[in-house]
Amino acid sequence: MTASPSWRPSTRGVIALFALGMVGVIALAIASVPTLREIPELSTLSYPTLVVLAAANSTLLLIVFVVLGAVTAPRIDLSSHVFAWAATGTSEWGERRDSLPLAAAVGGGLFAVVAVLDVAFAQFAGFPAGVTLTDTEALSELFASVPMRLFYGGITEEILLRWGVMAPLAYVLWWGRNRLGNATESPSATIMWIAIAVSAVAFGVGHLPALAATFELTIPLIVRTVLLNAIVGVALGWLFWRRSLETAMIAHAAFHVALVGVSTVLILVT
Repeated sequence: MTASPSWRPSTRGVIALFALGMVGVIALAIASVPTLREIPELSTLSYPTLVVLAAANSTLLLIVFVVLGAVTAPRIDLSSHVFAWAATGTSEWGERRDSLPLAAAVGGGLFAVVAVLDVAFAQFAGFPAGVTLTDTEALSELFASVPMRLFYGGITEEILLRWGVMAPLAYVLWWGRNRLGNATESPSATIMWIAIAVSAVAFGVGHLPALAATFELTIPLIVRTVLLNAIVGVALGWLFWRRSLETAMIAHAAFHVALVGVSTVLILVT
């Protein structure tokens, strides 16, 4: 497969995806401020300073992964409507609209699958209980997490893991196979599934640090976290491959919408 001229690496495309991803980085940084204030050395810093500190690492990662994806994804026809629009001034926005029902269905279906598997894991692995909260406190924490879930989870994580990890890995595997004499115009399905699986596992592993801040990590808890998130990551990677990065974003956001909706109902009725 050869990249079309309209898909050559574009500074404007990189800037557009970076700006989009920064929405999630800022949402995550704002959510992290209360935790940073508990650190004595940081407790006297101003709110804007704490936001900047919280956003620093994620911003650097975002820059690296946006660039990696911009160099590799177009060459193997992995698409982003935002990148294409910024790079060329045109984009198949109708295709994104047509993908909305599929993305919403996949996101909702993934939540149902993960919820069932999570219950099964909890029954057999004996996970530690979290801090007991009142209904008001639980709802407050849940609603406060919505911007982070929708913007960082739904947008930034997809740019990092699908655009910045899956696409470069698929490109490297395809390039390496071509160098060995097995030249093909596009990555095989095997190569794409390997890239999807690896990025999905990385997606699961990436959730462990946040989990470790609340619970003591045990083998069952690690397996549960990596496996359930990897299942989600595989489906989102497939959407990126077959549709677009934005379709994966919408599905990821739909997963969190379902999670917040069901969690709200459970808090209110239990």
